[in-house]
Amino acid sequence: MATKSLVTTRSFVTVLVSQSELLREGLVLILDAAKFRVLFSAPCVQDLLQKPLPTHRSILLIMDVDDSDTDAGFAQISEFKGIYPTSHVVALADHCRPNDIVSALRAGADAYLTKVAAHDAFIKALELVMLGQTVLPAETSTFIQDIRHGLKYNSVNEVANLAVSEEKAEREPSMLSIREECIIRCLIGGDSNKTIARKINIAEATVKVHVKAILRKIRVGNRTQAAVWAMNHGMLSSAPGNGSSGDRKDGYLALSPSSRAT
Repeated sequence: MATKSLVTTRSFVTVLVSQSELLREGLVLILDAAKFRVLFSAPCVQDLLQKPLPTHRSILLIMDVDDSDTDAGFAQISEFKGIYPTSHVVALADHCRPNDIVSALRAGADAYLTKVAAHDAFIKALELVMLGQTVLPAETSTFIQDIRHGLKYNSVNEVANLAVSEEKAEREPSMLSIREECIIRCLIGGDSNKTIARKINIAEATVKVHVKAILRKIRVGNRTQAAVWAMNHGMLSSAPGNGSSGDRKDGYLALSPSSRAT
């Protein structure tokens, strides 16, 4: 049974950009079934800009960010947003990387989705974007929360630098105890020491000791870096994240316009 649409998709013109013709054709079939009208598709934004795009209608651009040249993909997003500033842009990527998410947002993207998404989750994410929300993979909730609140950072550039350093650092996962693994998963969910202590029934002072030990073992400077390290090493929390800065929708984190990094 089809779920009710959040928005009237006919009010948006949808365009696709991907080097993969197969991906474009597949997206056309998926979007057409969901009542999205794909007006044009092209292998690059430059080709798309040669098409007669309507200036009186809202445009939804779904941009495939190719792993082989992500910088070029983000540059195309920036170019498109410069010409159509009121458009909504969705970056579609192979992987969820914190520094790529920051680059996509800086380029003007309204969403960063991965190709492993389920069909229904993908469509709902597009509808949320069209409602003016920023949509990101749910596992980045702690990372994005720090962008929103500016904890320990003065700008998106500093957060981006952290993401790059975390991703490029070639480290083997440290030997954490079972208790430490439990705590670092709580850090991914954004839990405070007090919340962690209540969850695993230990003293708050003991949690502080464990957190310090975790930071020392994995060689990072603070809780945020520990959470990003844990996500990069596959230690995602199985419990609902507390303190998230947005709503989780089928594996995605939806942020209101005021939550978006600038």
